[in-house]
Amino acid sequence: MKVRTQLVVAFLLLSVVPLAALVLYNYATSQKAFRQAVESESWVLAEEMGERLESVRRDLSQRLEGLAKLPVRALVSSQEDEADPSQVYIELMAQMGDMSELVESFEFTPVETSGVEVELKVVVEDEPGHGSFLIYPSELLAGALEKLERRGLSLEESGISKEYLEGLTREAIRTRQVLETAELEALHARGQEMEALLGTEFTAPVHRGDEVVGQLKALVPPVHLLRQVMSRTSRDRGEVPYARDADGNLYLDQPKDRKLLAEIGLADASDGLAIPSPSLSPDWIVVETLDAESGLTFGVARPVRESLRGIRRTAVENFTYGMGLVLLALIGIVGLSKRMTSKLTLLTEGAERLAEGDLEARVPLASRDEFGQLARTFNRMAQELRQHQDQILEQEVQQRLLQAENERKSDELEEAREFQLSLLPKTLPSHPEIEVAVLMRTATEVGGDYYDFFTSETGALTTVIGDAAGHGARAGTMVTVVKGLLTVNAAEADLAELLGGAAAAIKQMNLGRMNMAVTLVRIDGRRITISAAGMPPVLIHRRAANRVEEVALSGLPLGSLAEPTYLEWDSPLDSGDTVLLMTDGFPELMNPEQEPLGYERASSLFQGVADGTPEEITSQLAEAAREWTRGQPPMDDLTFVVLKMEEGA
Repeated sequence: MKVRTQLVVAFLLLSVVPLAALVLYNYATSQKAFRQAVESESWVLAEEMGERLESVRRDLSQRLEGLAKLPVRALVSSQEDEADPSQVYIELMAQMGDMSELVESFEFTPVETSGVEVELKVVVEDEPGHGSFLIYPSELLAGALEKLERRGLSLEESGISKEYLEGLTREAIRTRQVLETAELEALHARGQEMEALLGTEFTAPVHRGDEVVGQLKALVPPVHLLRQVMSRTSRDRGEVPYARDADGNLYLDQPKDRKLLAEIGLADASDGLAIPSPSLSPDWIVVETLDAESGLTFGVARPVRESLRGIRRTAVENFTYGMGLVLLALIGIVGLSKRMTSKLTLLTEGAERLAEGDLEARVPLASRDEFGQLARTFNRMAQELRQHQDQILEQEVQQRLLQAENERKSDELEEAREFQLSLLPKTLPSHPEIEVAVLMRTATEVGGDYYDFFTSETGALTTVIGDAAGHGARAGTMVTVVKGLLTVNAAEADLAELLGGAAAAIKQMNLGRMNMAVTLVRIDGRRITISAAGMPPVLIHRRAANRVEEVALSGLPLGSLAEPTYLEWDSPLDSGDTVLLMTDGFPELMNPEQEPLGYERASSLFQGVADGTPEEITSQLAEAAREWTRGQPPMDDLTFVVLKMEEGA
């Protein structure tokens, strides 16, 4: 895929996808926030209906308590006293005030008090009632108004006196029939229904003096009360208030609301009952709250379809506007990408020419942007590459010359190494009383360590171990000189005189700073003689005492400018005693922490392995050296010569 296409695709992915995600997220959060806000408002309305019901209940109870303060004669009659029904009506309605429209009827139930027989003469005088007296204000007023209408007068225009109106109401009451028992039972059932739904019974005791002579009850139809409660609920946003009792009966302010609740899924349109497990429409938000005292559930259903459509419409508009901006930006991106890819093409062509070996390739691009900087870098790189190629060719010539020189020197070193190795004994001496073992590890191709053996006609074994200063060809030369000087009479001559003669001869050779440390050890029978010129101590393990004896003799290395004096040391040897000759490469070994092995530790290591064979001793000492350096190659030559007296010798 071309870069231009990649840029366009990347731009679309990095703009359209985040834009769509942002719009969807904004739509989801806006819808959620809107629903939460509507639910909160609906909760407030539902709770207000419960509070309003409690307020109406409280007001009705307070108004009814005031009725108990009316004169008893206005409610009951005895043999001497007759109730005035019109006065009863006027007083009751005045006391109830704006609550009177909720009261369907009043029920007064008398009781026997202080021996005075209380009875009602409502229909026929001297005929007792059934213990209840009902006053229907609506019927009394209707009767009065009917008579006024027959006269062609309204209540305001009639000018009829209060006494006349009272007479009319009295006459209307006396035209009623005594209530039958079935009617009383039905009335009682309605009172129970009211108490069950409203959570209270609106009653007040009636007193004559200090005696309770009866009880006045207001019958309030729950439907009227609930309609008044719900009618005060705000409906400016299409809210539908409703109430539901424990049996599933719905109470509504407006009959048309039943159809809406059926559409929502809260009610069955056929019988008006609430659906036990409604499947609510997503276009409505419904909240309900329970009134604990009455058991009524107040609910508010609010339509949100249009609001949700508005949110969706806004989201679509935002996405459309965003896509328009994306398209405008895409036009600019296409033009910009074309300009960029044209510059990139020039760079690509220059790189291809350079890859084909054309070191004169240059990119003719002088812009100040990153592509121009890249072109300048490319041109500088091509120029430097040309210079580097010339340098490489020159270095290659020098390297070949150096390689030829190194090969020459390597050949010379190899010849020197082979020559040095030829100076060492090809085989170890075979002695009937002495076991011999040698181990040498050089640090370079031509090392400075040297060992040799000479056997006299009498069977005495003379061992030489040396360490020339430095490495390489100079050290090999020094070894050659010393070997030549010692070979002549090393087996028979006195050891100290032999070292002195060799030192004088080397000094006459004028070899400069070249020198070599040497130790001579001669074992003749059971006696050992040692003379040394600047070498480490000779270690002797006395088997009988299981101890290591250190023999250190002073003396300058051969080739020193001063005229040295050399000493001799001799001692008897017992069966099983072991002699260790070593160069300074062993005690001066450094571990990674730059700590030397030391002569004391070297002596301790030798004592630990001295009971083994000479080969085992050299092998174990070499392994100890490897462990001390932790596998690192030694910085100096390392040589061991072990002489062990045969047991029983």
